[in-house]
Amino acid sequence: MSMRQGAKINNSQQLLRYHQGLKAKTDNELQQLARQLGAKAQRGAAPAELLLPAYALVKEACIRQLGLEAYDVQLLAAIALHHNKLVEMQTGEGKTLAAVFPAFLNALSGKGVHILTFNDYLARRDAAWMGPVYKFLGLRVGYIQEGMALEEKRLAYHCDITYATAKEVGFDYLRSFIAYDEQELVLRPFHYAIVDEADALLIDEARNPLVLAGDIIQTGLDYQLVARLAEKLEKGQDFDINDYSRNIFLTEKGIEKIEQALQIDNLLADENYTLLSAISLALHARMLLQKDIDYVVRNGQIKLVDEFTGRIVEGRKWRSGLQTAVEAKEGLEIQSEGHILNSISLQHFITRYPKRAGMTATAQPAASEFLNTYGLGVVVIPPNKPCRRVDHPDEVFTTQTAKIQAIIEEVQRAHAIGQPVLIGTRTVRESENLSGAIHKCGISCQVLNAKNDEQEAGIIARAGMPGAVTISTNMAGRGTDIILGGPDGQGREAVIRAGGLYVIGTNRHDSRRVDQQLRGRSGRQGDIGQSRFFISLEDGLMVKYKLNEVLPKRFRNLQAGQKINDRRINTFIRHIQEVIEDQASEMRRTLMLYSGLVEKQRQLIQGERQRLLLEPGFLEEHLKVKAESAIARKLRILSLNQYDRLWAEHLEYLQQVRDSIHLVRFGGQKPLVEFQRLADGQFQSLCDGIDEAVQEKTALLLANPNMELGELGIRRPASTWTYVVNDNPFGNKLATMLLDNANIGFHADPISAMVLFFVGIFRRLFGRQRHGP
Repeated sequence: MSMRQGAKINNSQQLLRYHQGLKAKTDNELQQLARQLGAKAQRGAAPAELLLPAYALVKEACIRQLGLEAYDVQLLAAIALHHNKLVEMQTGEGKTLAAVFPAFLNALSGKGVHILTFNDYLARRDAAWMGPVYKFLGLRVGYIQEGMALEEKRLAYHCDITYATAKEVGFDYLRSFIAYDEQELVLRPFHYAIVDEADALLIDEARNPLVLAGDIIQTGLDYQLVARLAEKLEKGQDFDINDYSRNIFLTEKGIEKIEQALQIDNLLADENYTLLSAISLALHARMLLQKDIDYVVRNGQIKLVDEFTGRIVEGRKWRSGLQTAVEAKEGLEIQSEGHILNSISLQHFITRYPKRAGMTATAQPAASEFLNTYGLGVVVIPPNKPCRRVDHPDEVFTTQTAKIQAIIEEVQRAHAIGQPVLIGTRTVRESENLSGAIHKCGISCQVLNAKNDEQEAGIIARAGMPGAVTISTNMAGRGTDIILGGPDGQGREAVIRAGGLYVIGTNRHDSRRVDQQLRGRSGRQGDIGQSRFFISLEDGLMVKYKLNEVLPKRFRNLQAGQKINDRRINTFIRHIQEVIEDQASEMRRTLMLYSGLVEKQRQLIQGERQRLLLEPGFLEEHLKVKAESAIARKLRILSLNQYDRLWAEHLEYLQQVRDSIHLVRFGGQKPLVEFQRLADGQFQSLCDGIDEAVQEKTALLLANPNMELGELGIRRPASTWTYVVNDNPFGNKLATMLLDNANIGFHADPISAMVLFFVGIFRRLFGRQRHGP
């Protein structure tokens, strides 16, 4: 045990002794103590000086207001959270309660604390659930929901504690930089954030930028016509697909067919670039994106499915026209992506908080990334009671058909003895197909595909009832514990006799963390339980990385449907996941190098913009003019508009550069170095352009003070909207091409390279038997 860990345990023991002295005090006396702590904090007392009395107060308030007494391990987690750590606490160990302690302590200064949850439902639920504790101790608590009115948001953000999703706070942060009046601002300066489900937000979602868009751009293209034309093109004749890089190339015959159909002379001419791009995207949408796997259609809209979790993610879009292509493919109304006004990655957004901490059940596999990217060291909190879940070895089959049949038979066996079963699937389509097969056996089951967080939280809470069968994409109902016997625990003894909750995984995922999260649904708080994964050589992971090609011959030549009885397969799959996780981490690191440069530019430009908005004297200093208030207001709006307009154009330019920067490798240049050179040059042009545009518009207004802003070409977007960009829908090709250490001699496809790597692993694992049968 490290000295630092020992100090935390010692703090915990001191805290318990301090708490003993509070038990006999009245409510009024406790509330007076809370006020005294707040006064000390606002006079400048360091939070570390107030930790013991503050945490003891929270512990007693939780007992009196919620009937919940924090376990010692929760207090350890609470201490670590205050010290800017990412705590790993297993499912059911009480992360929600543990967060209340550091939230109270850090809110005493009056600067506000944000607790960033996984979805709107959890933000609303946790604010209401923990609210009585905060209110008892004299703090105000609020929560943010998508679609809230401006004034409601302002009130919530000005509470001492605010529960919200990182996405919603991030969007409000972006909106701050298109405000033309201080009254449009809802946020106050960031202080301290506690990130719940931190691995999902800071790792899985990290590369997906938050986007603020406006100003609908009309291209004049008939995208439905383009989609119909793409449907008529034949693979192998009109276009080819590179299976490794998941890219599509038109052939000469295909180009000629398109030119004849659209009656144009040269599809490759500059004036037809937009059309050529739309056709390429239509082919990508048709051939590479599958309905109910990559996306679903709901209420006339395309909803993307998260590649890591199988979860349907609201408010996310593909970029650069791909969203439009999929809408046209499905015959839906085209909903413009618009003109990007501002953008920030979740990685960079979280680092805007001077102080931050996090919680998750699966932190260790990504510990180095948490530390290097966010400055968050991982602290593993032991469970309150030892885990008694039995994690069985994987069942491996040659075909998916055999695997599904084995799952159905296992569900029938468990259901017959009253054991509840939770089945985690990778995709919506898989959930629905498996549900149909189980229903045919006469077993009723609930299917959750993360469509309604609040409704599904109620369903997942009942997944522990005797004989229940629940099928779920892995992250549906996240944040809700499964209690043996059901929410009221009435059937608990029957479920324990049957073996506890049985978790079945139908696939191994690219990330070990997702598999561990699924397993963690069973065995909460020392309950008994079981978990097992059923996999086949036809599963997505095995096919994507061509693992069947590197299996020893004795496994490849098995009869269809045969079970593979060799535990070294499980070891090999773990190796695969580790390699894939390393590759994904490198991809995020690489993309952050690019986005980091843009983020520095954003901070410079928009920092200057906000001074112009908020500092009265900055306008005169910036423009070197003095004007009466009415003209000064026009000048401020005029100047802000130039910052916004030219920054949006700068973002568009940088996106175009990044999309094609990998090509410089073929000239012997490093993509990152060249991107930085171009971005730096363009940034200087941006700064000069802002100065010139502001001076030009200012001179025109001063010469014609009665001119309206509209006459000067100053227009705000009629409407704005937000979405999250799915930055890399076709795998890891983009990051591989962007790697700055790539050179002209590197042409190997990343998956091909991984296949060679896996061959090496297999030789080590199976080498002793390579001469065997």
